[in-house]
Amino acid sequence: MAAASSSLLLLLLIAATAAALLSSPALSLTCESHQFPHRNLTFANCTDLPTLNASLHYYYDAAARTLSVAFTAAPASPRGWIAWGLNPSSTGMVGAQSLVAFAAANGSTVVNTYNITSYGPISESPISYGVLSKSAESSSSSGEITIFATLAMPHGSGAAVNQIWQVGSAVVDGVPAKHAFAPANLASKSTLRLDAAGEDGGAPAPSPGGGRGGNVNGGVRNWGSGLGLYGICVVIGVLIFGF
Repeated sequence: MAAASSSLLLLLLIAATAAALLSSPALSLTCESHQFPHRNLTFANCTDLPTLNASLHYYYDAAARTLSVAFTAAPASPRGWIAWGLNPSSTGMVGAQSLVAFAAANGSTVVNTYNITSYGPISESPISYGVLSKSAESSSSSGEITIFATLAMPHGSGAAVNQIWQVGSAVVDGVPAKHAFAPANLASKSTLRLDAAGEDGGAPAPSPGGGRGGNVNGGVRNWGSGLGLYGICVVIGVLIFGF
């Protein structure tokens, strides 16, 4: 009876440890799980952003001075919106040159540009970056929206730019309504390293070869998942052989 109880306790402890490791946000596979083979796209880097369960794939062509991105997030509600942008003058929302995507009345997913000049109502407008291409698509299975865009970067942009991202819950008459002001919303900003050396809140990793569009590993996340599996094995070994 004692041996059976010990075995049951051991199994429960192993299961709890495995669940804790695999459910940790640090072991999430959000970034690398997003792939875009249907668009034949390959991005050199991808990272899980630190808030709002968002991720960014990106590639900076230094010779052409273009930044190509695929930003993925779920709106705060099914009829909401997502946004990603760069802020050339500050680290916050005001001054951000943004791309905002949402479901249009006809069921298509649209992406518009907005120059965010205040915290008041916004209206569609040109932005200071040249928009060479932009499109968006929705996933019925995950509820996420992905914004695809290529921006022309001005001379003197430097190796790092300020990026912002956001999600909202409603679109009224084609206009994105104000987002929530929860801590996660207010913290949705970071520095994006165009030289791919790293980023606040996430470390980009090189794209694997083979031309598999968008099949990119997110550095910290990919390492974390391996560490989680290794940790599980170590715990199991210690428990078994320790007992």
